[in-house]
Amino acid sequence: MKKSMQKTLGLIAILTTAAMILTACGAAAPAEPTTDPNVIFTQVAETVMVSMTQTFQAMPPTSTPEPTATTAPTPTIAPTLPAEQQAPAPTIPVGPTATVQLYGDAARWNTQSPVDGKVFTPNQDFTFHVCMANVGSTSWTTSYYLGYIDGPKVCFNSKTYVGKVVEPGGKWCFDLSCQAPGTSGPYTTYWFLKNADGTKVTNGEVYFTYKVQ
Repeated sequence: MKKSMQKTLGLIAILTTAAMILTACGAAAPAEPTTDPNVIFTQVAETVMVSMTQTFQAMPPTSTPEPTATTAPTPTIAPTLPAEQQAPAPTIPVGPTATVQLYGDAARWNTQSPVDGKVFTPNQDFTFHVCMANVGSTSWTTSYYLGYIDGPKVCFNSKTYVGKVVEPGGKWCFDLSCQAPGTSGPYTTYWFLKNADGTKVTNGEVYFTYKVQ
């Protein structure tokens, strides 16, 4: 664009100079008709306008820039505390398990030794220790006993009596002198707590699972 303007201005200067020379020459030679300077300037102006029009028409159209897409703002993520800094959930204290009190004669197995799964050698002597809690509403007298029910009769006494009165909420531990069977294999022996009439006390069952090898 700048070079085209420079060429156009140069052409105007040349034509103007030529017009002035022709005017001067016309004054010196009376034989030729005098050219009107206004006509010359008009021709020069028309030539310049035609040249500028052609120059602008030859220029390629300027492309309109496309609008730039606006990027959506990135959402801010709240910081997360490390696992070791997070407050632990409150622990609810667990209270003691309440003992259910039953009406009449009732028992609950407490502990025993040896525990189930004990392995003996053939004819091995041992003491079976088992504790029972009185969870009923009656007292256990010395007429209550732990009696043999089923399985190998490994203990020497079929009945083992309570040694003292056990009030509701109390407990009694029996110690039975026993001897393992002489033959290898798995075994289970059963007993039951009974009252003075020989009636089974509720939940008074005791069993011992063991093995001889």
